[in-house]
Amino acid sequence: MSYDGSSMRLHSSVWPGNRPRVDEVGIRLRGRHSDLVSSKLTQAQQDTVAELLRVAKRPTERVNIRHVFVQGGTQGHPVPGPLHRMHSAHDERALDLFLLQRALVSAEPWQTRPLNSRVWARALGFHQDVDHGVTGVSKAWRRLDTTYRLVERGRDGRLAVLTSLREDGSGTDYTSPDGATAAERYFTLPLAYWTDEQAWYSSLPFPAKAMLLVASTLKPGFVLPTERAKAWYGISTESAERGLRRLIDVGLLDRTVTVKDAPLSPTGKTQEYRYTLARPFGHRRRSTLTLLTSAAS
Repeated sequence: MSYDGSSMRLHSSVWPGNRPRVDEVGIRLRGRHSDLVSSKLTQAQQDTVAELLRVAKRPTERVNIRHVFVQGGTQGHPVPGPLHRMHSAHDERALDLFLLQRALVSAEPWQTRPLNSRVWARALGFHQDVDHGVTGVSKAWRRLDTTYRLVERGRDGRLAVLTSLREDGSGTDYTSPDGATAAERYFTLPLAYWTDEQAWYSSLPFPAKAMLLVASTLKPGFVLPTERAKAWYGISTESAERGLRRLIDVGLLDRTVTVKDAPLSPTGKTQEYRYTLARPFGHRRRSTLTLLTSAAS
């Protein structure tokens, strides 16, 4: 069963359940959605990410990130967070480095171990650049430091050391969020973002990554009119729709469509979309999408 809504297509089966094949070319999902989840993930890249996470020895399988990275302000007056600046600048490398750096630090002084830039480049898949990705990594860290103010660069000899700063881009020292106040609210990004066989950090396009982070800040069954995404999150309507659509298509996001009576609309009906993240990012299994029709009153 498929349902064509006003902006997106829903599919009744969003994940074939086939295991991917990993070889020298990369990771590719075989089956109906093989064109949607594929990336040039080499074994060297996969091994590097796995070893970085292993030696980091995080006490939990999730990374806490304050909501202000996605959205600050108040409920009545939301302000897009640093994420929108990265997305507007098409700075996917900066986002990838920021998230991986956060996954690798879990205690004071909130610093990464000294690493050669080629290790970071290989972990994120741009080690095949002319200089093995060294220049790209260096420039991305500089932007994260001076433009986004999310990390502080340092050195241990010739190796880079990155210290976490607060997620709001203020450049202030990082502390672990406790969730006690609005400013301390946080969402969690599971290590499965990097370790799942689908390699979401590599296979998802930038708009889908951005909308995955947005969705992670919201409760299950959330309503997100994409025409408000720009004002709320600094992400254009088109990008928000593309990102949500991709998350739906690869089975990471459930969308329920409720058709309601609307006597003053041209058709007499209106549609309400509600979204819920699926595992490992939410609590639901990847499942069939449903179409609900409310009874006429």
